[in-house]
Amino acid sequence: LDVNNQKQRMESELNIARNIQMSMLPKTFPPYHNRQDLNIYGIIIPAKEVGGDLYDFYIRDNKLLFCIGDVSGKGVPASLVMAVTRSLFRTLSAHEDNPARVVTEMNNAMSEMNEQNMFVTFFIGILDLNNGNLEYCNAGHNAPVLINAQKSSAAIIPVHANLPLGILSGYAFTGQSIDINKNDTLFLYTDGLTEAENVNKELFGEERMMNEIIHWSDDSETKQNNAKSYIESMQTIVNGFVGDADQSDDLTMLVIRYQPNDEISSTPDNNQIIKDSIVMRNDIQQIPTLADWVEGLGIPETLNMTINLALEEAVTNVMLYAYPEKSGNVLIEAEKGEKQITFTISDSGIPFDPTKQKEADITLSAEERAIGGLGIHLVKQIMDKISYERKDDKNILVLTKYFNS
Repeated sequence: LDVNNQKQRMESELNIARNIQMSMLPKTFPPYHNRQDLNIYGIIIPAKEVGGDLYDFYIRDNKLLFCIGDVSGKGVPASLVMAVTRSLFRTLSAHEDNPARVVTEMNNAMSEMNEQNMFVTFFIGILDLNNGNLEYCNAGHNAPVLINAQKSSAAIIPVHANLPLGILSGYAFTGQSIDINKNDTLFLYTDGLTEAENVNKELFGEERMMNEIIHWSDDSETKQNNAKSYIESMQTIVNGFVGDADQSDDLTMLVIRYQPNDEISSTPDNNQIIKDSIVMRNDIQQIPTLADWVEGLGIPETLNMTINLALEEAVTNVMLYAYPEKSGNVLIEAEKGEKQITFTISDSGIPFDPTKQKEADITLSAEERAIGGLGIHLVKQIMDKISYERKDDKNILVLTKYFNS
């Protein structure tokens, strides 16, 4: 009985670890509802409960910063290194536009704490959405494939033979650049694709991969240039090849299609009013999806994290109090202008005014504080205005934050 309990506990902990790991990565597609110049889709299929593959992307200063990586090894150790790699990417790229410098700093940090001698193959790209210029740096990873829309062709982009991350501190990484044309597509992947094995231990290989990608360039009208359909078609081909064989490695794919509108100026209009909305079930498990949605609103980078924290706390409070015993939906609407962003959170649950809750005593321990009190305290501290009204049998909570764009 103890063995069974221990096994169940381990399985539960691995499932929690998997959920935490996956919540760190973009998973809401399309990620930027207010943008038509990008078509993005990504997927990770771990070989075990947790894995060492990663991909990530975000927009800053009208540039798309993205990466893909593969940690040596599998399981929990690889997942921990994966989490560190993703965090370093976000932190170091927040104020740096040179991919080689980002990778150099990531490598130095990872090499100094690499007692387990694990390494990460890694590719980072920064795509200027104004003109299509792509600057990138490859750290021992599989080179991405560029699908040229005008020529209906596909080719592996040239990459320098830099070392993977975590091997040698002080290593000087070199970057490169190319121009991406309208409707061109980048296909990024980990070696879990090319090294997928069938029951006869044969590898899927680069040739089969390229043959499928070339079909995409010939069949773009049928697939409607949809990034998701490209990945789904590759999955179908790989699954057919692997058959009944066990998955031997994590498999990750990321497709980025650049599709600027010629009729719209390439320079973003700071006076433009951006409106967007998201509907969520009153399920706390859905809270992590807010981060990707908020990121797509174009909030200044310095405020993105704190505003997202306030919104998560506010929505969590709604879910806890509006629908204590039944299911329901929460609507979050955003309106962003040049100097402010306003979120309107509405639900059809029982009446509840969070603005009238007693202020949290932050001197008390977590056990002594009332549930939810600290969340509302954080919201009030972060946002500049917060108001509530009960209208048409709905709770309506409005949060406003001012900033200089």
